[in-house]
Amino acid sequence: MILRSLSPRRLVGIFIVLFVLAGAVVGYSTQSQNPLAFGAGGSGVVSGPAFPEVIQAATMFATTVASTTAPAGSTSFGGRMIELEADLTIQVDDVKAASDKAAQLALLLNGYVASSSYDDSNSGASIVLQIPSVNFSAAMRSLSRLGVVKAQSISSNDVTEDYVNLQAQLDSYTTENSALLRILNSTKTVQDALNTENAIQNTQAQINGLEDQLRVMQQLVSFATINTQLIKPPENPSLDFGDAFNSALLALYTVTKGMLILGASLIPPAMVGGIIYVPYRLFAHKKPQSVEAK
Repeated sequence: MILRSLSPRRLVGIFIVLFVLAGAVVGYSTQSQNPLAFGAGGSGVVSGPAFPEVIQAATMFATTVASTTAPAGSTSFGGRMIELEADLTIQVDDVKAASDKAAQLALLLNGYVASSSYDDSNSGASIVLQIPSVNFSAAMRSLSRLGVVKAQSISSNDVTEDYVNLQAQLDSYTTENSALLRILNSTKTVQDALNTENAIQNTQAQINGLEDQLRVMQQLVSFATINTQLIKPPENPSLDFGDAFNSALLALYTVTKGMLILGASLIPPAMVGGIIYVPYRLFAHKKPQSVEAK
């Protein structure tokens, strides 16, 4: 009833408006599927609201780590040797003040600053913190309070097999060294003593090298590495008519593209309807021939 009360001109206008709106919806929906559209990209980092989930996972990890037994000077996760590393990008108003707080935080958590670098313009800083793995979650929470977390990631490296292999080699060389020392005490000739001493020196060098590797591995497992990037908020951009014009062109292109897609999608049903409608109209308008009475 409403459509019948409208004039043909208004019906055409309503159809055009609905067609344009539908084209805009189709155009922007297809545009959003393109990862390169409107500056969207697959950076592979989690940011903003997802950060508490990362902190929760880190807290559970560190709690489990702290509750398990481990070799001396190392950290264990369910009996595993795990190296922890995190990357944080934090937006702060004062880079220098935030970097000082990060350094103080490391000391409070029994850690230290491994390296740091600053921008002369105070627009950015890079700080690498070494934090005991048992304090990893506390460090992540405290660092996140310095400003707005823009990106973060946490990675782990299981070095259990490497550690076990190195320890087995160390035990083997230690046993061999002890046997050589007993042989040295029982040698009767100078040549035998010299040969035994050379063998002892070789095994002792292997022992020292393996002990150094194990010490470094225990250090990496005991202390988590947190790479922290401090950045300042972007300055308020001035009005750029060029960007506004480009945005307008992009919007016009997107709507037009959607209208073309929508129009092309309507062609098949229109053709089918025409095939059905034309015979129907011809049959409906065909007048039956009058039968003359004989």
